[in-house]
Amino acid sequence: MPPLLPANLADLSPLLPWVLASLLCYVLAANGLWLAVRRSGPQGRLSRGLRSQPGELLLWLTRVLWLILPGYAALLLGLLSPRLMGLSQIELGWTLGRGLIFAAGALALLLVAGLSVRRAHPTSPPYLTFSHGVALTTLLVMEAGALQWQWAFYRSAAIEALAAAAAPAPVYWGTWLAVGLLTMQGALSAWLWHDLRIPGRAERRLLRAALLGATSVLYLLSRNFWLAWALHGAVTAILEPRVAAGSDRAQKKAVDSP
Repeated sequence: MPPLLPANLADLSPLLPWVLASLLCYVLAANGLWLAVRRSGPQGRLSRGLRSQPGELLLWLTRVLWLILPGYAALLLGLLSPRLMGLSQIELGWTLGRGLIFAAGALALLLVAGLSVRRAHPTSPPYLTFSHGVALTTLLVMEAGALQWQWAFYRSAAIEALAAAAAPAPVYWGTWLAVGLLTMQGALSAWLWHDLRIPGRAERRLLRAALLGATSVLYLLSRNFWLAWALHGAVTAILEPRVAAGSDRAQKKAVDSP
């Protein structure tokens, strides 16, 4: 009788150790930074450095590289399926059509909900200048693509593992298993619980959770990474600066509190 579980995770999918290593790296780095910032204090060199523009840019670049590099390396090594990622062999018939219909509906629903919240709580304009708006929109669209890349990477690993285990409906259950892994990844960071207490940051966290759910359904309907990126990029570029506008003072006060 064969064993119920493989001898190691790589027997199910060579991607699973990569996913778990990425998750562990995030948990250690995020919580290590959290402890270092708390130890530094609100006026410490580390805290002041992270609040500066170079510090914020460095954190953003580090986060984007962490989101992209593991999946990209696995793709270069031939471990990752472009089809499972939704990058290639995209069907142009009804599969794409229903994906476009769902994406349009999800975009409209999320924008109406987000802009309704902003109308109920008026804040200052989201952009300081036109160039600021262009730069922020570009950064948000790039980060949306990086997030979708990691989500597709985790999803591909989960689908491949369930298919190797001969589980029923591996694409469906693998998609939601990846959502569970990503939710656990976020929940293991002290920064999530910190952000949920701050106006502006809490809304962005909730928006990201809604996009994770919406783009997971979109993948099941269309198997299209590019469509998911388009939906994610459009929603975040329009809503994130608006739900966060006027919250800088509250964010800084929360970060500075011991």
